Amino acid sequence: MCLLCSCGSTDAPKASDISTPAALEETPLPTPQMETITVFTIDSASMTILPSKVKKNQDDDSLSYIAELVLNNLGDDDIRLSKVEQDGDRAVLEFDSESKPVKDCDEEMENLILECFANSILDNVEGCHSVIFRTDKGAYESDNLKMGIDEAYASR
Repeated sequence: MCLLCSCGSTDAPKASDISTPAALEETPLPTPQMETITVFTIDSASMTILPSKVKKNQDDDSLSYIAELVLNNLGDDDIRLSKVEQDGDRAVLEFDSESKPVKDCDEEMENLILECFANSILDNVEGCHSVIFRTDKGAYESDNLKMGIDEAYASR
């Protein structure tokens, strides 16, 4: 047995009489552009330097920021900078004399490390036209390389 009842009037609106709201238009939210900066790193398999895009976390192209990015990108705790400064159009980086690339580093790796810093700085630090490397003891001197106190390693 089936009972059907209905309540109400026969004046109920028909489905065709009911208006539905217009479909909402989706407006995409603007996506912030992720800024990147190119620094150089070492491909240990081929023993070459390679450009590497890294996320730029701050609006800063200063020498110390670029040097920090290179240092972090190299990922070698045995590379330590004791001082970084810009003197006019010259970048001066001072390495700890008891760390790489000054100590315990073969000639090829030393050159690659220095190239990473020099190329990254010359490409990214506005107004910088030369890079000078020193140690905390003065002029840059390792088992493989000796430079004068103000001798530019690289310039443009």
